[in-house]
Amino acid sequence: MKDRSETGGISRRTILIAAAGAAPALALMTNAAEAKIAQAAVKYQADPKDGKQCDACNFFVAPNACKQVDGDIAPTGWCLLWVKKPA
Repeated sequence: MKDRSETGGISRRTILIAAAGAAPALALMTNAAEAKIAQAAVKYQADPKDGKQCDACNFFVAPNACKQVDGDIAPTGWCLLWVKKPA
């Protein structure tokens, strides 16, 4: 029987070991992606600034949340992470 490394194939054992090793790393990345930034860190304010407000931001989630910032977010608020929604 030939060694799989000579034939260029990948053994089932190699795939299973790689998958088992990748699972914890994927779990850590998922948890890190869900972490949100404190309102004070991004200078969140409940009032608009220079005509920019949360309900026009790409990160805003109606009715009062944000994908990036923790806590209740006013649709008329603003923070340093503000990014205009795509048209």
